[in-house]
Amino acid sequence: MKKLIFLLAAVCMLGIVGTKAQTTESFKYRRSSLAMILIDANNFENKDIVLNSWNSYPFPDKYNKHDISTKTIKVGSGDTLNTKEIANLVQGKTDIQAEIDQAIKEQQIAKQLVATWFNRSADGKFDMELVGNRGFYNASELDVTIAQQQAKGTGALADAGEELINNTFVTFTQFTFFKNEIVAGIIRDVALIAANNISNPLAKIAAEKAAEILYNKTKEGYSLFSKTWLYKLAWNDSIATVFYDDLWENPEAFDSSDIFKLELVGSQKNTSVILFAGDKTKEQIIDKVEVRNIDNVFAELQKDHDVFKPKVPVLTDSPLTAKIGMKEGLKGGEKFEVLEITQDPNTGRTKYVSVGKTSVDKKLVWDNRYNAGEAPEVEVKDKEGNPITATTFKEVKKAQPGMLLKQVK
Repeated sequence: MKKLIFLLAAVCMLGIVGTKAQTTESFKYRRSSLAMILIDANNFENKDIVLNSWNSYPFPDKYNKHDISTKTIKVGSGDTLNTKEIANLVQGKTDIQAEIDQAIKEQQIAKQLVATWFNRSADGKFDMELVGNRGFYNASELDVTIAQQQAKGTGALADAGEELINNTFVTFTQFTFFKNEIVAGIIRDVALIAANNISNPLAKIAAEKAAEILYNKTKEGYSLFSKTWLYKLAWNDSIATVFYDDLWENPEAFDSSDIFKLELVGSQKNTSVILFAGDKTKEQIIDKVEVRNIDNVFAELQKDHDVFKPKVPVLTDSPLTAKIGMKEGLKGGEKFEVLEITQDPNTGRTKYVSVGKTSVDKKLVWDNRYNAGEAPEVEVKDKEGNPITATTFKEVKKAQPGMLLKQVK
């Protein structure tokens, strides 16, 4: 009976029909929403290639793409960084968060996110079409509910706010591209200064030699440095009440309102080494490194911040598999919770109930770290010798296709 109730609820709420033959794309489930903004802070070598690569970066498929008009913000002077400034940036001694916060305020990015959610038209009117599509609700019924001023305490609207709007994120990403010799030289100079203070002649010579060896090993090529700041849209019952009751039918009041805010979740930096070699072009090499760089940043942000962790649907139950892999930072052994999607009959709100815990099979991690049309770098095969196209987890008795997996610490 419990399985029957689950299947019926899944079909009604999420449009899921669970079969082992399904692809991940056929599973409809509620994803968090994300907008990605580039920070234009300084000039650097190959900037045009780096920015072109960013513009073609494949949007993370574990999130809904949340379009707003702001795609880029400018901070800083825009000048080329000198050697000391690059070193300070990589070492985390400089931070532009205050300038990001100022841009968020000036460009009203939180308000842009809300306007997108409610499909704001040129004349300032809102509707529930996008909320309905992403949450699998009847958008017309939600519109009627608001028109009848039944927003307060209405289960579907509260559920949509908690499940969808409250899980809206924005990333701000800054890049810097520099010759490795710059940082390697700084490290060598610092080491030589320290070596000069050593009184023992033999130890001093050894320290100086070690500094030169390290310099020669690390001076070749370039590095792509990135730092990403993750923000979340603040949304709660109080904000929802003001929006539905006071702003929904009043475009002027919405435009002048200051109730919408972004909250900083955290930040992550990453440095990738680039060597121009082989038969690939400079553009191809930078593009591949940049994709991997940002993938790693997202994987770390998801690992460090529970609120940003995506849920992914169970693809098959025997073996237990899901379309998540090395791109999302999996190496094997990571722990996940299997969640059953239910609905509270009294409130109409969605609930996720744990039916068991599992972990990633260390031998069957899917390598999805490549662009469309490319082959995986590490071809992992199953016991029959077939290339795997999904990661395998330890089996959970109650798991079924269409349930969700969420990583836990």
